Amino acid sequence: MPTANPLRVIQITDLHLKAQPGSRLWGVDVDAGLNAVLARIREQHPQADFILATGDLVGDEPEAYIRLRQILESLGVPVYCLPGNHDFPGIMGRVLRGGSVRMERYLVADHWQFVLLDSSFPGTPGGHLAPGELALLDTALALHPELHTLVCLHHNPLPVGTVWLDTMTVSNGEALFAVVDRYPQVRAVVWGHIHGEFAARRGTIQLLATPATCIQFKPGALEPEADELPPGYRWFELYPDGGLKTGVERVEWPVRPHGLTRRVPA
Repeated sequence: MPTANPLRVIQITDLHLKAQPGSRLWGVDVDAGLNAVLARIREQHPQADFILATGDLVGDEPEAYIRLRQILESLGVPVYCLPGNHDFPGIMGRVLRGGSVRMERYLVADHWQFVLLDSSFPGTPGGHLAPGELALLDTALALHPELHTLVCLHHNPLPVGTVWLDTMTVSNGEALFAVVDRYPQVRAVVWGHIHGEFAARRGTIQLLATPATCIQFKPGALEPEADELPPGYRWFELYPDGGLKTGVERVEWPVRPHGLTRRVPA
């Protein structure tokens, strides 16, 4: 029987890991950011039940999935992964199969279900949810009205107020919300992609984005611009009655990124 204790879940996102250690994105060492975040998770959340890794796990280098798996296995808890626009879903699925770090579409824990959607679309940094993704969500919600639900994807399904990033939202985000609006058990929709923190509500549903483990993007910027905020992650406490507590933690990381670039790695 599930207890009254919360389910403890961590979200990490936008690792942009490369095949070679010490690789940089906008002048910042992506390994250093990821290592700092994972060290903080080990320190602050030793009782975490599992981790959600919400896309852009590698930075356009499919051979980096082997390193990714090795690094995340060191956490000692299950890590469930979904792809982003810099990932390779087919290769990701083959490398991250079985074991404690794996690509996942759906899972149930205690009184909660988690639907992990693939919003990546070949050849574009923007997002799109294929009919099969929407059907997966609709089926899970229809079959399990008794389970509180967290919907996870990589791309932001609605504008977040940062002009250049808002050109890369889920192109059919309204179709996603048409599904979740029909089911009162949805508690939150969570994503990455924007390399920053975001929180809003749609009725009773929380809409949440999480900082990257590497470079952060300056919110509200008209063009691609790095923020000086350090990397971070999001924690969740999920209760049997549907209650949800969450917050963002950032690490101490005294690195000044390059401030502006025209190359968009979102």
